[in-house]
Amino acid sequence: MKLKTKIQFNKRTGVAIILALVFIALLSIIVVEFLYETEVEASLAYSQQGDLEAYLAAKSAVAKAMAYLAEDNLNTMMSGAPPVDSDFDLLSFNMSAATEPLNNALMHASISDEYGKINLNALLVPQSGGEPQERTPLVNALREFFALRDTGKGASPEIIVDSILDWLDYNEGDSERPQGAENNYYMGLENPYPCKNGPMDSIEELLLIKGITPEIYFGDPEKNQLPLSEYFTVHGDWLGRVNINSAQPEVIAAIVSGYTGNPADLGLGQRIFDDAHTQPFTDLSQLDAYGILPKPPTSQRRDTPQQAGKPVITPAERPDNRAQRYVMAGQIFTLQSNAFRIYGDGLYQNRMVRIEAYVFRNPMELGDFNNPGLNPNVNPANNKTNQQNLTRNTQRTNNNSTTVQNKGGLPPEPFRILDWKIIK
Repeated sequence: MKLKTKIQFNKRTGVAIILALVFIALLSIIVVEFLYETEVEASLAYSQQGDLEAYLAAKSAVAKAMAYLAEDNLNTMMSGAPPVDSDFDLLSFNMSAATEPLNNALMHASISDEYGKINLNALLVPQSGGEPQERTPLVNALREFFALRDTGKGASPEIIVDSILDWLDYNEGDSERPQGAENNYYMGLENPYPCKNGPMDSIEELLLIKGITPEIYFGDPEKNQLPLSEYFTVHGDWLGRVNINSAQPEVIAAIVSGYTGNPADLGLGQRIFDDAHTQPFTDLSQLDAYGILPKPPTSQRRDTPQQAGKPVITPAERPDNRAQRYVMAGQIFTLQSNAFRIYGDGLYQNRMVRIEAYVFRNPMELGDFNNPGLNPNVNPANNKTNQQNLTRNTQRTNNNSTTVQNKGGLPPEPFRILDWKIIK
């Protein structure tokens, strides 16, 4: 005889089952949500780790480039070669600086010369108690540059240059240039902002200035136009000079025109560019071959018949005054550079970080490396030239930048960071 168990359901049993099902559903939702949040947090942590690894690799790449610049400067001093900076040195580094592993990431560095560009912050010379004075040859060079550059339907060179000068001058009270713009123009725009009225902090500020459109700034590859950041800088020589060994043809032609008053000759700029990249110039007197250096008169009017027809050698033409003949060349070009732009790239799996750093290489001499602050093997008690080197470091100036002695009597650091930013 079999016993049959009969389960009877009542209202309470049904409610309990429903509550259990609801509880299971809620618990499932909580578990799924927890797993999702855990996955998201793990993904964010992985992404942050990737960003950190890529950032450290990019930072290391910048340090590697700075070490190369310091080593190149030291090698030049030790070899006794002319203190010349050129694209040859930078190209050799950029081509040989292949992507290198760093921990689990990859790093790569590249260097460009900021002294090979027109320094916009050098267009005006500060004056005490008055408006800044224009560096006329450099301002003329800027106009000639935009005359050479096809701006399409953009603003004229006069509007662009006058607007740049108004952006740089001291304050709103300065005289507005005929085709420039001051605060009233910029505050009247759809998205208003004030006029800078001071030195530019970055070259990208050009995009804020009247007349500079994105098409003009970024250039046109089909017209062989590079972005304006490859021709202009805000970290160049404060005297307005340009390193002829690293300047673009358009810059060379514009600078020559600005100082000679002749129309810009792009063909001449290209010829000088090609020669500089075949064999860098080591002496500014070599530019005499291109007819761009001012020459003194070779003859004077004769007052007597006996003197008529005989040339007179002026003092500037005598061999002992040869250096004076090329004083003007030193106001146009330079052969040395102290400011550089470094791109440091870091790659970690699918994460990439670029650091754009502008560095100033402090002018140093070979004796500075005998200082105990740089060389721990040197005994300051036995190094009589040490104090002389320190004294020289505190007084020596280069390109309007004073080398300042560090605390503790140590020489200055080889580099100074002018500006840097992270690009992801």
